Parts: sequence; C-alpha cells; structure tokens
Amino acid sequence: MMSARSAAALLHIARAPAVRLTSSALGLVLALATSLGAQTPAAGIIEGRVTDVGSGRPLESAQIQVVGTTLGAATNAAGTFRITNVPARQLQVRVRLIGFQPAERTVTVAAGQSAHVEVTLTPSALQLEQVVVTGTGGAVETKKLGNTVAVVKPPENAPVVNVSEVLQGREPGLVGLPSGGMTGEGARIRIRGNASLSQSNEPIILVDGIRINSAGGLGQAGGAGASSSRLDDIDPSTIERVEVLKGAAAATLYGTEASNGVIQIFTKRGAAGAPRWDFGIEQSLSQFPLDRFPVNAGFAKTQGQADSLTVFYGRTIRPFDIIEKNIWKDNIAATGYGQMYTGQVSGGSERIGYFVSGRYQGENGPLGGKLGGKRLGPADDIAHHAQATSNLNFQPRSNLRFDVNTAYTGTSQQIPSNGNDITGFVSQVYLAKPENANCRQSVVDNPQTASTLGVAEPGVCVGAGNPFGNGAFATIREAAQLQREQEVQRFRGSTTAALSMRDNLNWTSTVGIDVTAQRSWSMLPFGNNIDRQNSTAPNGRRTIDDIADRQITVDTKLGWKTEPRSWLSSDFTVGLQGFFARNVESNSTAENFPGPGLEVVGAGTPTTLGETFLSTVTGGFFGQEQFSLFNWIHTTVGGRYDYSSAFGKEAPGVFYPKASISVVPSDRPGWKDHGFASVISALRLRAALGQSGRQPGAYDQFTTYGPLQLAPTGTGLVPLNLGNAALAPEVSTEAEVGFEVGLFDNRAGVQVTGWNRVVNDLLVPVQYPPSGGFLRTQLTNVGQMKGRGLELSVNGLAVSRPNLQIDLQASGAYLWQRVTDMGGAAPIKVGAGGVRYRNFVAVGYAPGALFGAKLIGPCSARPAGATYACMQPNQVPYDFNGDKQPDTMDQALAYFASVPKSGSTVGVAALSPIAVDEDGDGDLLDHYLGKPTPDWTGSFGGNMTLYRKWRLNTLFEFKGGHYTVSDMTDAFMNALTIALNSKRTAKLDAVMQNPASTAQQRLDAGLDWAYNVKALSPYDGLNQNFSGNFLRWRELSLTYTAGTSLARKVGASSLAITGAARNLLLITKYPGVDPEANQGGRGNGSTFDQNFADAIDVFGLPLQRRFSLAVRLGF
Repeated sequence: MMSARSAAALLHIARAPAVRLTSSALGLVLALATSLGAQTPAAGIIEGRVTDVGSGRPLESAQIQVVGTTLGAATNAAGTFRITNVPARQLQVRVRLIGFQPAERTVTVAAGQSAHVEVTLTPSALQLEQVVVTGTGGAVETKKLGNTVAVVKPPENAPVVNVSEVLQGREPGLVGLPSGGMTGEGARIRIRGNASLSQSNEPIILVDGIRINSAGGLGQAGGAGASSSRLDDIDPSTIERVEVLKGAAAATLYGTEASNGVIQIFTKRGAAGAPRWDFGIEQSLSQFPLDRFPVNAGFAKTQGQADSLTVFYGRTIRPFDIIEKNIWKDNIAATGYGQMYTGQVSGGSERIGYFVSGRYQGENGPLGGKLGGKRLGPADDIAHHAQATSNLNFQPRSNLRFDVNTAYTGTSQQIPSNGNDITGFVSQVYLAKPENANCRQSVVDNPQTASTLGVAEPGVCVGAGNPFGNGAFATIREAAQLQREQEVQRFRGSTTAALSMRDNLNWTSTVGIDVTAQRSWSMLPFGNNIDRQNSTAPNGRRTIDDIADRQITVDTKLGWKTEPRSWLSSDFTVGLQGFFARNVESNSTAENFPGPGLEVVGAGTPTTLGETFLSTVTGGFFGQEQFSLFNWIHTTVGGRYDYSSAFGKEAPGVFYPKASISVVPSDRPGWKDHGFASVISALRLRAALGQSGRQPGAYDQFTTYGPLQLAPTGTGLVPLNLGNAALAPEVSTEAEVGFEVGLFDNRAGVQVTGWNRVVNDLLVPVQYPPSGGFLRTQLTNVGQMKGRGLELSVNGLAVSRPNLQIDLQASGAYLWQRVTDMGGAAPIKVGAGGVRYRNFVAVGYAPGALFGAKLIGPCSARPAGATYACMQPNQVPYDFNGDKQPDTMDQALAYFASVPKSGSTVGVAALSPIAVDEDGDGDLLDHYLGKPTPDWTGSFGGNMTLYRKWRLNTLFEFKGGHYTVSDMTDAFMNALTIALNSKRTAKLDAVMQNPASTAQQRLDAGLDWAYNVKALSPYDGLNQNFSGNFLRWRELSLTYTAGTSLARKVGASSLAITGAARNLLLITKYPGVDPEANQGGRGNGSTFDQNFADAIDVFGLPLQRRFSLAVRLGF
C-alpha cells in the first residue's frame, strides 16, 4: 500500500517541469503513431541469425543496425533477429558484438517481403570497431578517438547482484572500494585515483543519457561503515553495456564535474519480433570467512577469579592460563540466505520496440547473534531491492525515433552499528574480554541464583549479566539493541528524440529526471540497558533523517557528417547540456521516551533538529569537429564552455578544450599484403589532451552564519563560512598516449595507455586570520595535485575449436599521485578529531599518506650526520630509571625482576617504550609510514566453453605495491586499556604479571610488546600498519545450457543452470580482518574523509563468501 508520504512524493514528481515535458513527449509519440502511419514509404523486413564462426553457437545480444537509418535490433538467445519497416531498397546491415569483429552484409529488401541473412562473427581480442557515444558528441567507432573509452559488458551468469559488482575488476584504472562484508553495503568508485582534495572523487554516473544520484550513506542517522550506494539501485540485469571515460582527456564534453571520469550505463532495448520472455530464479548462501576473525583472549589473575570463571565456563580455569573465546564463530557468524527473482519481456512491432523488466533481490546476511539459543538483539543485516524498468522505443518513420525510459526502485536495508563506532555492536564483539565474563547482575536481580553465581549453563546467565566480559560502554547484548534502517523510493525517467533530417544531419535531444526519496533512522528502544551496563540513553533514542534529491538533465545536440573529398570525412557536433540538482535534508533526534512502544521522535525530548537545502545549476555549450583522412588518420578538436551557480560571482565561466589524434596504420590499403600482417593484424596509435573540472559546493562561495542559542535571552548568529566571491572550479589537465595491437588475426589483443594529469586551482581549506570572527576554514583555489599512470590489458582467444573455446584476459594499472601545492596551508588530517587515524594530506606525499610514531632504533641504522636518539647494542627501547637514555640490558633485567607497575596500571600496559623524534621538531607522530593506495591494481581470468553447453568463468583481482593498510582492529585489541584481549597481548601480559615468570622472560615479553604490539596514544601509528597486498578469487561460475529438446520438456525454449561463488579465496600476508575493509562506508563522513580515509581496517567485517544456484528460462 502506498503511504501518504510516497503519494505526496509522486504528486510532487508529477508536477515537476521535467516530468511535464516527458509527458508532452509521450503525447507527441502517440500523435505521431496515428498521424504519420500512412506516410511510411513501401517497406519490408530483414530477419536473420548470428552465430560464432568457430563453434557455431548462436550469439545473443548482437547489435544489428541498418546503415544510414535508425533501424536496428538485437539477437535473442537463439541468435535470431527481425527488423520491420525497412525501406525497400538495397541496404547494408552491420552486426556488432563486444568480443567479436564487426561484420557487414548487403541485403536487398523488397516491399512487403522478408529478406533473410546469415551472419557469422569472428572472435576478436581487439575492439577498434566498437561504437561508443559517451563523451564523443555522437556515435563513433573507438578507433577514431585519440582517448580511451572503455566498454564493460556485464558478464553472463556471473555472481553479481548489483552494479558495484558489475564494475569490480573489469577495467584497468577503474577500482571498486568496498568497505566491508555487511549485507547491502555499497562500494566507492575511483577512476585513476584522486583528482580533488575537498570535493568528491566519485565519477559522474549517467543512465541512458541522464545524470543520476550516486550518493550513499544514511545521513544523520548513520554511523561509521556499511551503507548502501544509490548506484546499486539500478537493476544489473537490465544493463546492456557500460561506457567509462577515465579522465579529463576523454571527459571534456562533460565539463565542470567530470575530472574524476564519467560512467554511463545503457539499459537494454526491445526490437521488432515476437515477445521474448526470460525468467530467472536464484538462491544463495553467504558466509564470513571465519579464519579472518581474531579470537578474544585473556587470563585469570588470581585464584579467586579463576574459581569464578571455572563456574561460568563449566571447565577448569587456572591463573595465568590463556582463555580463548571465538565469539565470532560460536555466537555471531551464521549462514545468510538470499533469493532473487527476475522477469523480462522484450519485442516489438513495425513501429514500437519494448523492454520491460522486474526484479526482486533480498538477502538476510550472515551476521547472526545468539547466546543460549536466544537472539542477542533486534539488530540485523538485511537488504531488499524491488526494481522495475520499462524502455519503449517508437519509430513513426524511418528517420525519426523516440526512446522513453522509466525505472522504479524500492530498497530497504537494516544494519547493526559497525565500523569505527567504539560503542557499537561489532566493536563490542572485538573488545570483549573472556576473563571479565560474569553473571553478577543476575544474582543482584535474583539472589536465589547466588549458589551458581547466576549461571544458567556454561557461558549463559540466568538473566542480566556480562556473559562476554565487555569492559566499557555496553555489553554485546545491549549494543545489539541499536537498529539502523533505511528505505528508499526512487524514480528515473527520460525521453530521447533522434531525428535524421538528411543522411548526414542528425539531431538528438534528451530530457530526464532522477528523483530519490530516502528515509533513514536509528533507534535505541526503551529499556535497552538489559544488562544494566549501558548508561547512554537507557530510556531510548531515535534519529530520523529524510533526504529528497532531484537531478534534472537537458541535453541536445546536432551532428553533421560530410565528405568534402574522397579522402576526407568530417563529423561535426554542437550541443547544449544543463544539469539541475536539488537536495533537501531534514533530521531530528529525541530521547528519554516515556515507555516501550512510544519510541517516536514526538514522544521524547528533542535533542537536535536540522535542515539543509542545496541547489546547483550547471550549464554548458560544447562543440567538436572530427576529421578522418584516408579513413586511417583521425583527428578531433573540441571544447566546452561552462558556468555553474556554484562559482563565485567574480569567477567567470570556464572553457575546457580537447584535442586528439588516432592513427590506424592497419586500415591503410595494402596492409594485409605485407608479410608481418599475419602476425600484426591491427595496429592503432593514439594521443589526447584535454581538460575538465570539479566545481565547489553549492554554498562554498557565500558568507554564511549559523544560529546561536542565547538562553534565556533569545537567539543570535555565529559566523560560519567566510565566503569567497572569486571561487572557481578546479581544472584538471590530462594527456594520454597509447596503442592497441591485434595479433594473429586479432586472436590476441594488447592495449597500453600512459597518462599524466595536473590539477590546478585545487580547492584547499585555508585557515584565515580568526580576528575577523570566522574560525572555520574557507575553500580557496590555491593548490595543485599531480598524477600519472600506466594501464595495460591483454586479451586472447587461446583455443577456438567446435567443441572447445578458451578466452583469457589480464589487466593491470599503475598509479602515482602527489600533492604538490596547498598554498601554504598546513597538512590536513583525515578524521580531524580522531588522533588514531594517521592519514594526512600533505605537500610532497600521496594524498592520505600515513604519519605516526616510531620507536628508537639501533645507532647502526641511523644515517651519517643525524643526531636523533638511538640505541647501542647492549641497550633496550625503555628508560625505566628516568635518565633520558635507553636502559642497558642489566638495568632492564633489574626492573623486570618484579611485575611492572605504573600507578594503578599493571603488566604490559605499564610499559612505555622510547619514541624517537627524527626531525627534532618536537612532534613524535610525524614519521612517514606509507600510503593507503597501492601502486598496482588489476585482474586476470577467462572463460572456457566446452561442447557448446558448458561454460566456466573465473576472475581474480589483485592490489599491491607500497600498499599500507592500518590494522586498527588489532591495534585496539592489542593496546586499548579496556581491551588488551588479543591472543598475543594476553600471552605477553600473562608472562608479565605471573609471579613465577623470570626477569628474562619478562624482558623478552617487553621487547616483543614494544616492537610488535604496543599501539595507540601516545604512540599512534605504531605497530598498526602492514602491507595490504592481496590476491582475491573474486568470481567463479559454471553454466550448463540445455539443448532445445530438454528445454522444451519444461515448456521453455531455452534453459540455463548456473552454480557460482564470489570472494571464494583471499591470499594475503595482511594480519587484520580484511585488506579491503575500511572504517567508513560509502557516503559516511565528510567529503574529505570519503576521499582519503582509506585502508583503515577498524571494527569491520571481512567480505562475505557467496554461493549461488540460478536457473534461467527463456520462452
């Protein structure tokens, strides 16, 4: 049932100007259908079949185009196609399919008759003939472009459930950054690293020509980690292909927000022919890799404590024996279950093609939580998606086409508190101390249980208690009371009109809207302190956050193709784009509810109220001229002039130019006559230079003030943003060069691209003199950042036989980036208030570089001329006697003759090793420790088809090379005072506190503690950074395609069964939970933290392993 709020949202959408325009376009379609029907000239039909030349198997989704018209179709699972309303004359039919060489056939169409054509395609590892439209001004073959435009085709039958997974590992230079293994969690996307400091580094996302909301997070209701991505609202089963512009050299025509690249998703279309039905059913299981979780460890310090623990655990516990508790395995992790149902129909008639799709995907993830057969709390990890897509293409005459695309998504997600929330459910599991487990509160509540110390069964309390031994904040059961949820209702609609006014003059116009209504909330119920340990809002707390986001796109362009000479062709394009963005967010928080069942904001005491409104208008004109000489030399020049409401009033509009050249020697006449052509079948050389930008936020230019409560006298204003009337966009200038080589009749292909980028006018937060009353930093165009990289890919058809075909691929991307100027601003810390995060943006280093503490080292390792403190061979990194010198071995042994103490602190926690200050500036935390981005990323894999019925697909992904991950989870377990519960710390501390230990044993433990375990303040950065290099077996699937006779037995025309696995294996030396885990999920935290709080593994979850079985039926 539609809620009143949903109905109001739809009414608001219906009143929007863009939707009224879309409605008008639909009316025009219907009018043309009736008024122009009699104007169509004599026409016929083209039908045919497309197959693989080697194996003979039918090829699905091949694109068929009638050259010189807007007519086209796509093949079905049987490889057949049908195009109606074709002009009666001799025509060229062009057939394209990613992974194959294009083919053309001449067809003569007679009025009222059907012409049949058989087309066989040859596999090709090089795709120079691939037609793309993103960033080109119009449809053009990739070989005519001097820049790269990557085309990603969603893999058939792969274990992917969202768009983030479709993109993961498919293209060098495009990197997905998942932040953990929570169900429904989205990934951040990076293309060629970072091109901004203060603005988003996410690429622009378009769907069928219109810009969409690709944000994430739960707004003010969210914590750290595990939030969905609006990119994943798109149904991946509806995607025909994805085009990727990797940088400024390619994205110039998208202007002021394209410096981080552009991703455009094209959804499937219908084609003339009988209705084609496809249904899919998938069931899946998900699990955490339990070997990645640490065990919780501790020890009894006295006989009395050991006796109590013996009763609690039901087994003998002795003082100083290590107690290990695998809470994740025994009490938290479970088996998750998922299901997915899809239904699609496509087809068409003479004038109309249609594609309609519906999909439901739901998953209850592997985060369980039980103790004594009872759930720990209401918090859960659940995600649901209900998606509907409808694409209608209407062609009233051969030179006029309309496309009307609509999509609806309803999503919901439930997650517990996770990530870097030290009071949250996941963190409390990591911080539990087995030696502190007790049921004392049960005895307090019911004295009759005193004889059993309140224990109902081993490890389980009769009632309230602390069964896992949490030392602060809340018990695990209390932390599991916090629920975070999100619901999203989303509509996307667009209309495109394409008119061929003459054979060489084409006009295309697109108008579209993307509307998102997002509600997120978090709630602690009344009476959540069920174990009487949590003192934070025991009477409940609720936060509600509502976001209404609207994106409107207007895009129109005119293309003119001419051939002034037989050896010269021209493709000229001019156009106009406008983007209108509006985002309204409101939130409220209340606590202290009067009782259970009344946990609504209106029933509690309000603590915060907030509302924000952001609106930007960006528009630009663009033009591009492309010349082709002798059909093998192609040059492009163009540019875009942009202006945005986000620019300061003194800032002018900005012009972004581009130029490129592509030379294809293999297209020269006579190339194939040379002897080397049998080896080098295709060759292209290319180069491109271009600019694009990144605009500031909507209100960054303005001087702003905030409210100030002056109770009881009233309210006032406090200065916030200083303002900058000259605020301008960042400008990214990028050059790229590269080549493609096809070998052995394109059975193998090699692609190499090198790029260099300089971002000028970088927006840096600068602190101006506070005497003016403005204490906040102000964005100013004073910075510069540089980057360069290399992208490599190799594809090959290793075996091509009638009953066996093997395709292999490998790719890799190298990335180097540096901040070269910040206008004199001080280094900027990620997570400004959290000293334990050690990521900084500083001149001379990669963005997000790590700095922290370093222990004193041997004098033999100190560089000549350096004067900072060091140790002689007989010294240790401690100063127990306070003489400001490292102690000798004998002095240390004398100290360790008894249990170490410092005030009330005993054991390893009392030990403070000597930190060094190498540069002598008094800052012990400024030593460079590494960078959170790898030098190399890439993937490799392939597919094998056996006897035309069996198909095996696999994909591996890797990251490595100076790749440093901060293992904060283990740092907290190792050294946080309320924890000290890692297995290694427990062993060292037991040695240190055991009266039976010798001085030498304690010294050995103390050295291990200093060099390998000690962490956190005042040693932030110490012993928490490790190599994050990894190789992950990302995908594996095996598909059986049944023969026609077997399919017919179930009433279908086609039948395919797929078994698949995702994140099957992780190979790494990284000691933490997961090298891909990160402190914050997509959309959480400030933009700055979203950009550079990378590779911080803190209270996260390893990526899930998912196993699925799917059945697909065609009718």
